Amino acid sequence: MIGSVMRFAAIPILLGIGSYMDIKTREIPNWISVIVAMTAVINFRLENLWGLIVAVIFFSVALTTGKIGGGDVKLIAALSIVCGLWGSFALLLFAQISMLIYYAGSCISCKINGGTASKSLPFVPFITFGYVLAAILF
Repeated sequence: MIGSVMRFAAIPILLGIGSYMDIKTREIPNWISVIVAMTAVINFRLENLWGLIVAVIFFSVALTTGKIGGGDVKLIAALSIVCGLWGSFALLLFAQISMLIYYAGSCISCKINGGTASKSLPFVPFITFGYVLAAILF
């Protein structure tokens, strides 16, 4: 119980730092993914390794499209070990939906103001939202 609380407290802080770095530099330091993966040791369950299936699918999409960065893939792999199979699916679903909502709002705002929306977005802020929501619900 205490380990779960510690992990739930530590990972959002790390993801917050990663979000800031992703927004500012469009790069995610490797140490964030490493520490997130290390938190999987707290209350480790062997079945959580099934979450790597989600990471492999995400990596395949990144490889074929070239639109997803390597730091995002490493972070999703680390979180997949922490969240397990269904938590990882939920995390990515919530992250993608929140990104689509944000992008739709950005497009509408830019159309109203006569500009164009950026087609490139930092993904870690949405991963952070997806993780927190998945952790609360699962």
